[in-house]
Amino acid sequence: MTNCKACVFPDTLPDELSLHPLVQVFGQVVHMQAVENEPPEPETETARIAHWRQLARLDRWTPVPLAEQRTRFLALLRDMRQRGDAYTSQLGMLTLAGLNRRDQPEPHHSILSSLLRHGAIKEQQEDPALWQSRLIVKLGEYYDIEQMELDRALQEIARRENRLLAELCEDGENPFALQSKVTKTDQQTEGILRHRLRAWARLCFHGDRPAPGVLVTSRRTAMELLEETYEKLCRQSPKRLVSLSVPSARTSCGPNSAANDPLVGLCPSLESAWRHMTESGSALPDNKDMEAMLSDGTAQWSRALSALSSPSSEPECWFFDLFFFPGMTAAGLFAETFGAGRPEQGVPSGLAGCVVGLLRMENQADV
Repeated sequence: MTNCKACVFPDTLPDELSLHPLVQVFGQVVHMQAVENEPPEPETETARIAHWRQLARLDRWTPVPLAEQRTRFLALLRDMRQRGDAYTSQLGMLTLAGLNRRDQPEPHHSILSSLLRHGAIKEQQEDPALWQSRLIVKLGEYYDIEQMELDRALQEIARRENRLLAELCEDGENPFALQSKVTKTDQQTEGILRHRLRAWARLCFHGDRPAPGVLVTSRRTAMELLEETYEKLCRQSPKRLVSLSVPSARTSCGPNSAANDPLVGLCPSLESAWRHMTESGSALPDNKDMEAMLSDGTAQWSRALSALSSPSSEPECWFFDLFFFPGMTAAGLFAETFGAGRPEQGVPSGLAGCVVGLLRMENQADV
């Protein structure tokens, strides 16, 4: 088992579409869990995701365990699931009211108190910002589950329409077939996404803890916000260290073989670089050999990719970009960008800065 880990943000539920390329690049993918020892959501547990869990390719971690408050929080979650739309509407109103004032700190009790008032649960004296963050993380998960179910319904409608058109044309090759594949995009409003990013960062870096792996997002908006903040603070742009073309499926193998043998296993230099960054909490060690490792690793990746038995016939292809933010820690960058708390000052000795990855999908016709 590799020690290389991709720590996904701000999404906390596994998504099969983006998981396959991330497993190929890192070998293991980690998601935050707002509540410790919480079972997987059944709506997201596909056969392939369950297989990856068995192989320990998927992991979860809870940065701030609830401990003795876990039972009370789970009671609140049950009430949220039962009331459903009431809580979703409440979140929407609070989002519109609070996040339009980006330069003002959010009231610690705004969402927490409003939600608790609708349930038979009394607020106790504890850190309200952490509870509020957990609630936002869970509401974000419920939103993602609804989107998954909607996407599946749309895909089924498109498949039925394609079959009907094919029958009408009396030809299996229908030139008017509709696009049935739904790809993951930033469908959320900027306000809701900012809420999720702030909540995720507040929990992840609470108590100056490092991230449990290389920070990676599939949300372009999140990366753009990080780049924009860094440029304002440091008067320079982050540096792109790596850009890898990633197969959406290992076309030379079955799905189980692909999960057992990620492509990064054929790239020892790249694997060594990921391991150093994982152990440093998404930081880039101040190591003179790192540039050579990344250069050699990129070449190894290209050779391994070209050795696949057949190219992908998918219209879209994945890319993984790794950006370097010199002179800042991940905790400091995320605090400055998403307003997640007190930003850190300076970078510890032995570290040159932090790294953040972006997993993106592009149409092959545009590449």
